[in-house]
Amino acid sequence: MPRIAALLLTASLAFASCGSGADMVADDLLDRPFQLGDGGTTTIAELHAEDGRPIIVNLWATWCAPCLAEMPDLQAFHQQRGDEVRVLGLNITDSPTRSDARVEELGITYLLGRDPEGAFTAALGAVGLPVTAFVDSAGTLAHVHQGPLDLELLDELAAEHR
Repeated sequence: MPRIAALLLTASLAFASCGSGADMVADDLLDRPFQLGDGGTTTIAELHAEDGRPIIVNLWATWCAPCLAEMPDLQAFHQQRGDEVRVLGLNITDSPTRSDARVEELGITYLLGRDPEGAFTAALGAVGLPVTAFVDSAGTLAHVHQGPLDLELLDELAAEHR
């Protein structure tokens, strides 16, 4: 795992000046399955079909300091606007025990899942963390943000990509 983390960090530094990465997203991203915290699987398309809310999908890992720093802002956004916009956090590399402990420590209550095989992460074109995707109310991928977010930027991007 440390080697993967180092490769992701190197790639993210190289990628940082290359734009949003939206051009690297697979056509079937919204239909790629991932695991939910309860062990079931779903897709972004299925989540969107439940109630038509826009979805913010945040990829994170316990070893990613910027990911952990932005999670309280994602939680605050969820508490303020969760009835309008669904927040989903996808852990990409950690064991459920490790990620669950960090989630509990941070008091995270938004929807959580895992992408242990990396299929969703690869389809999103993520090369570093954190990465946040915005799915609009029509159920289409509207934007991919590479790098950390704070509450102010999260509000701006959510409003722009509803």
